[in-house]
Amino acid sequence: MQVSIVIVNYKTPDLLHTCVNSIVKHTMDVSYEIIVVDNDSQDDSKDVVMSDFPSVKWLDMGYNAGFGRANNKGIENSTGEFILLLNSDTELYENSILKTLNHYLHLETSNKVGLLGCQVMHQDGRLQPSCNYYWAGLREVIEEHPFGIKILQHWLKIRKLRSIDKYAKLNSNHEITWLGVPYALIRRDLMIRFPFDKDFFMYSEDEELNFRLSKAGYKPFLYAETGVFHHIGASSGNSITRAKQIFFSKLLFIYKSRGSLYFKLYCFLLASVYKWNKKLAKTDDFEKEMEWLNSAKSFIPKLIKDGICLNCYSGELGV
Repeated sequence: MQVSIVIVNYKTPDLLHTCVNSIVKHTMDVSYEIIVVDNDSQDDSKDVVMSDFPSVKWLDMGYNAGFGRANNKGIENSTGEFILLLNSDTELYENSILKTLNHYLHLETSNKVGLLGCQVMHQDGRLQPSCNYYWAGLREVIEEHPFGIKILQHWLKIRKLRSIDKYAKLNSNHEITWLGVPYALIRRDLMIRFPFDKDFFMYSEDEELNFRLSKAGYKPFLYAETGVFHHIGASSGNSITRAKQIFFSKLLFIYKSRGSLYFKLYCFLLASVYKWNKKLAKTDDFEKEMEWLNSAKSFIPKLIKDGICLNCYSGELGV
């Protein structure tokens, strides 16, 4: 078996059916298996898919385990030489798996390859940026601080990290800092050595995985000569809860990747940014921002110690 395609599903039966159908329709000259890991959807997802595609290997988590843990289960039950991490809301329009697999093997002749992605786009052909060119960290916060703006941008003429154009290189093959999943190809033995961190429920788990792979010398790449369609945000839920999940997950990544002292300094500077924004811009978000930040400062170290999954969607921080 060359490729095990692992798809995590949560209440997206129609999109999942479209995704699996596109794999079967377009994938040729590659031996593959499709593994769907269901996060307790409690809908007709299984019947919708298995009635038309009985060869799919269906795994039930039994609870909503989040993205990383569900992917880990799929990987553990896979047999392929490669793993393709594929979102349920993606759709192949050509033989992207064969093309990315061949490019991966080509890259390996001169690189230690980690995750390999392809173009990700809307159905009208507009590209979506899945490539990232810096890690979340202190510089990002300093650049939002009034003093940082004065020193870095006005005096030293240093461009902000957030000013990097994520679209500029999407039509070229190149090495990147880290790759976001909805489509990521990687050798199975690497994912066994570097599984998703089980403390992440959703968001930032892909950045954290890339970070550990990068530290071990494995580089992420974009292959721009093929692609997939992506229907964004199919199962992300309430916007406020989603924003909270993204925020807490990012801080969890900061702690996991750089340690407690770095995390404390990051939180200190972020609180200062919030206070200056309130003073200078008269924003209405200060109370919510500080509430979330103070909660994260106390909860995240405890979460890591106790091995709790950071799930803001559960109604409490943890499961």
